[in-house]
Order: sequence, then structure tokens, then C-alpha cells
Amino acid sequence: RMAERGLWRALIGGWTVQGIITWRSGLPVNVIAGRDLVGNRRVDGQRPDLRPGVDPYVTDTNNLVWLNRAAFDVETPQAERRFGNLPFNALRGPRAFTYDFALHKRFMVVDGHQLVLRLEAFNFLNHKNLNNPVANLSSATFGQITGASGGRNIQIGLKYVF
Repeated sequence: RMAERGLWRALIGGWTVQGIITWRSGLPVNVIAGRDLVGNRRVDGQRPDLRPGVDPYVTDTNNLVWLNRAAFDVETPQAERRFGNLPFNALRGPRAFTYDFALHKRFMVVDGHQLVLRLEAFNFLNHKNLNNPVANLSSATFGQITGASGGRNIQIGLKYVF
């Protein structure tokens, strides 16, 4: 009877369950013109004008299109060379949600020594988390989402603690 209790305690004892939920709004998107608008021979960081009344978002995640090219204007007249009015990081990309899960089991080996079995799953629910869209107006893929974070990732580990 005592041996049964010891075996039962060894089987059901020493378990640890952990979880981390990450839920965030979209990351900032810095739309750039991708060409020299002011005549300083630099294309980095020059932003377009935002056309008033035109929604910059398409949010068609089925076709992986996030930004509306028609909402941005880079056709500044040559005599009026200036930086665009769109602020730095003015837009947001897709939001993300992940749930990481871990299950650990401690086994007593001898006094002061343990064996820990770790089963861990990152993005346990395998939720699709889209990357930010291409933000360079000169790119043929402007406004499109060309990637996503990795899917579910599972790892198993064994650790000897002494």
C-alpha cells in the first residue's frame, strides 16, 4: 500500500504548467517615397504626402494587401521640391497574438538530484501573425504583406539538476 502511494505521488506530483499570452497592436510602419523628392540625392527617409480623404489602409488580409497606394502622393512639382507631410511611423501594421505553453515534470533521482522533462510550445495555437507590409512606394510590392512569423514551434528538453 505504501509503495502504491509513492508511485502515485511520483506520477502526479512535480508538474508545472506555464503560459505566456502576447497580444499587441500593430507595429509602426514608416512609409517612404523610395526616391529623391527634394534634390539632395538621397532616397532614404523621404516620405510622401498623405492625400486627404483617402484611407491609407486596405486591410485585405486574404490577399495580403494592407496599404492603399492611392493614399500617398510623390508627384511633387520640380519647382516645389520639399519633404512630404506624412509623419515618421504614422501608420500601423497588423496586430499579433501568440500563446506560449510549457509543461514541466520533475523526477526525484536521489536526495538533492532531479531530472526535469520540459515540453514547450511557442505559438501553441498556431495563430497566423503577419509581418508589416512593404513600405517603400517605389517597390512593386508596396502595401503588400510578404511574410509572417513562424508557426507553432515545439521543443523537448531534459535537464539534470544537482
